[in-house]
Parts: sequence; structure tokens; C-alpha cells
Amino acid sequence: MMTRRWFLSVLLAAGASAAGWAAEVAPDPNLVVLFADTHCTAQEKNTHQREGLARCVREVLALNPRPAHVLLYGDLSFGHGETNDYRVLKALLGPLEAAGVRWHACFGNHDRRGPFGAVFPEAAARPQVVAGRQVTVVETPHADFILLDSCLEGPVNGGLDEAQRAWLAETLRGYAKPVFVGAHHPLKETGVGGLLAATPWCKGYIYGHRHTWQQQAEEGVETLCLPSTGHWGDIGYVLVRLSAEEAVFTLRQHDFYAPRPGEAKPEWQARIKRNDGSRWRVPLKSE
Repeated sequence: MMTRRWFLSVLLAAGASAAGWAAEVAPDPNLVVLFADTHCTAQEKNTHQREGLARCVREVLALNPRPAHVLLYGDLSFGHGETNDYRVLKALLGPLEAAGVRWHACFGNHDRRGPFGAVFPEAAARPQVVAGRQVTVVETPHADFILLDSCLEGPVNGGLDEAQRAWLAETLRGYAKPVFVGAHHPLKETGVGGLLAATPWCKGYIYGHRHTWQQQAEEGVETLCLPSTGHWGDIGYVLVRLSAEEAVFTLRQHDFYAPRPGEAKPEWQARIKRNDGSRWRVPLKSE
């Protein structure tokens, strides 16, 4: 259970961090950071999730220039969308907002729309492109990112409602710019592989859920699975550098553990060394 004293300590720490990063550093619209599976929790004993996200935030703020956007690919909450989990998330993301870095999130199976909207009323108040769903289009000079809402509020598996499918089909029909589509759940569960494969300007599908850095082709679409920021599996984040020619996705892997931190195993250390710095290079010019 989260005590008031403990939660205040989180808020104070986040506030101090925000103050420390308040100095002006130019945001770069061609830099984007990808987080996934933050699994924020108010449980005092589970510190590694909070520490993982806090470390990623610090590293993002230490970049010069800083990215203009941070995208969070679902499972923001540790449990089932508890309000206190989102309060912790808000505190830990506070330094990004204070530094002028915009963040955008989609939902996973651990999330719930009502509690999220109660803690982040400004997000809930934004115009919805699909009614009742957290769908976002993040524009950058050379490529856009579409974040879909695959949360079914109950099952572990994900899916898209017909309204999202129709909106996505209509949106991609008129696209004349590179775009990466994504959600918390894998491509097979969202069922949009055929649509994306038939869209020349769609350059890939990005998702979380599996907590593993993995780039592969599925259903004729290049896909990227993201690490977790601090729960289990590959731990870290992905930095995206965009230019007119290409998008370069680089893994910053901090750790690996399953199911939780413990005595470091040699095979875990070998995995971190092998993975860190891995890249996915995506040409952006039309063919």
C-alpha cells in the first residue's frame, strides 16, 4: 500500500529532478524516444519499475539536443489501471514536461481509461480522433507516428474496435509521408497487417507487450518490439533519429532480468552486451 509519506517523497524527488533539468536545451523535432511497459506501481516493495523509468527519463533529459517527443507504448500501470499507479507515473514523467519534452501514450492490457483520465485530465480533454479511444498522431518533419489503443480492459490479449480500423484505413488512404503505426499489442492481435502491407508509406509497426527488443518482418510488415523500461526482460529504451533519408532506431539496453532483479547471471550479462546499441535502419524515401 502506498503511504502518503512515501508518495510525497516520490513527488519531491521528481520535482527536484525537474528543477535540475530546467536549463534551456533545444528540442530536436527529428529525435524521438520510445518507452514501453513502464508498469508503474505505488507498491513500495517494487522499486525496480520506478527506478527503471526514472533512469530513462534522466538519460533523455541529458541528451543535447533533447528529443521533442517521448512515446509510451502501453502497460503504463503495473496492476489493472489503479489510480495510484498513474499518480506515480505522473510524478516520474514530470521532469519531461518541465523540460519541454512532450510525451504521448497508448494503452495496454494493464491500463484502464477511466483512472488514467482522472489523473491526466488534460490528456482526456484533448479532441479524440476515435471516440472513447486513446489514439494519437505524432508528427515530425520526416515521419509520423500513429499510436493506436489496443486495450480491451480485461483480457491479456489486445484488439482494435471497428471504429479504429475504419479511421486507420481512411487515414492511411490519403497518406503521402512516411509513417510508423503502433500499439501496445503485437501486429497479429491488432489485425492490421494486411492494411499496413498495402500502404506504401507505412514503414513499420511498433509495439511493446513482450518486453523484448526484436526486429522482424511479419505479414509483409517490418515490426519492432520494444524493451520494458524497468519491469522484466530487456530493460531500457529506444532512441529514434530521423532524416529525409532514413529513420535509425537505436536500443539503449540497461539491464536484463526475469522475472525480477536478482543475482546477475552470466547469460543475462551477455545478452545486455550483445543487445546494447542494436539498430534498425529504415529507409524513408519513397520507392
